[in-house]
Amino acid sequence: MSQKNKVPIVFKNLGLQNYQSTLLEMQTFTKNRHTHTKDEVWFLEHEPVYTFGSRTKKDDIPSLTNIPVIKTDRGGQLTFHGPGQLMVYLLFDLKRRSIKMRNFISSFEKAILDTIQNYKEDAFYKKNEPGIFIKEKKIVSFGLKISKGCSYHGASINISMDMNPWNNIIICGNSSNKVSDLNNLGLNLSINEVSDDIKKNILKNF
Repeated sequence: MSQKNKVPIVFKNLGLQNYQSTLLEMQTFTKNRHTHTKDEVWFLEHEPVYTFGSRTKKDDIPSLTNIPVIKTDRGGQLTFHGPGQLMVYLLFDLKRRSIKMRNFISSFEKAILDTIQNYKEDAFYKKNEPGIFIKEKKIVSFGLKISKGCSYHGASINISMDMNPWNNIIICGNSSNKVSDLNNLGLNLSINEVSDDIKKNILKNF
């Protein structure tokens, strides 16, 4: 048995959550974890919110909006979260798994890509974004944080959501980016179905 398979993973379905509260919970979990703390994967949706990372340009941040705008500590730039978008947060201890950061990120990206390609074979990963696209429209965004060898944040997958708030922002710092969701691409999938498929692929890759 490989070392990675000796480390248990706890999967949690948390439903609809406030972004700021979830961020604090992830930070607290990571700060307080110890050598026997189990790795966790959180599946959830967020109430409508714009979030932006440290690389976001000031002019890209929306000012005239009723949707909360929150600075966060993940990688990546400006994006939107809302109901119908699945968040996958990985709270892993990389040191305990003896996995290098780049290999960890690649394994996570592969788990999500394998899932999406099972629905649409033409889905592809765009390295310079980083995200998963179908017909040149972004479906998945990645943004991880590694702190003292431990990860949090993760990925967002657009499944069936209100697309209008996307029209008010430059998506992930690229004005040419267009987004869609699986529903608009003809895939009638639920949050729970996609969560279950991602869980299987995470277990395969970790």
